[in-house]
Amino acid sequence: MRLNELYSGKNAFIFQGVGIKYQKFLTLLDESQRELLKEYCSIVYKKIKLDLWGYLTRSLSGEYDDKFSDWVSIYTIDCVVYNTYIEDGIKPSVLLGYSMGLITALACGKAISFEEGLELLSMSYNYPKYTSRKDEGMGLVTGMTCSDIKKIIDKNELGDYAYIASENNEYCILVSGMKNRVDKLLSIALTEGALSAKDIDSPYAFHSKYALIGIEEYEKLVSRLCVCNLKIPIISSYDQRIIVDSCELKKELVKNVWGEMKWMASVEKAININNYNFFEVSLIDSISRFSRMINSNCKFFTYKSFMKIKNVQVQN
Repeated sequence: MRLNELYSGKNAFIFQGVGIKYQKFLTLLDESQRELLKEYCSIVYKKIKLDLWGYLTRSLSGEYDDKFSDWVSIYTIDCVVYNTYIEDGIKPSVLLGYSMGLITALACGKAISFEEGLELLSMSYNYPKYTSRKDEGMGLVTGMTCSDIKKIIDKNELGDYAYIASENNEYCILVSGMKNRVDKLLSIALTEGALSAKDIDSPYAFHSKYALIGIEEYEKLVSRLCVCNLKIPIISSYDQRIIVDSCELKKELVKNVWGEMKWMASVEKAININNYNFFEVSLIDSISRFSRMINSNCKFFTYKSFMKIKNVQVQN
């Protein structure tokens, strides 16, 4: 594929959630990108007193734990990747945010400032600590459908403790709830034929009813934010609405903490409005690897694959 095809096509930008460590991928950034990252890191320090550059390059630990530092790393570096695509002439016609990727999408789309995104991440991470929430967890099952998982939940009376958090594709299901019940669900799934069933390193049961406990502080923050209308629409991961209005974006931010995602349906919605190129705004293929299974006729580009196309064309 040539770059001019990407310039003229309708491109959907997809933004990952949390769960990876970015330190070993910094070598993918060139000098100008690293300089931009340093600028963002300076803003991070001024806003929340996190030495992000030190954490990324020297694993310096400060007042924040590594898990939250990883959240901020993903958010910040993905903003750098977004800027790279834009500067290279790849423009999105629609945005999709997977879980906390919604915050990154709104920051990149200028609905919120970079600093406001940091506030949202911080509150998302901290509001459960204000309550008695504990012993929560999340997991991922591959090789089973939503129907299969629902049968396991019903058959084993897990319905008040374990939930489907996202249908990533037909055979990739995110689950969430009380950790011991999520672990039981994962174990049963393996015995009943799942290809894999593993824990996800999440401190809380996001995308489940447990995330509603203590959410009032998060709601207060969202209500105070000066959210702007989007110029580039975003597809809801919950009901597949196309959203640009600031009031609706605020509602989406709150639902994004506890709602059950319909990721597969959201990708299908993007395809139905003629978006056939999907660009993951990330240094790796965090969500492309399961999203590309939704429709084999679409092309999914990662940062690596895009840079490969670009470098080949430059050489020619």
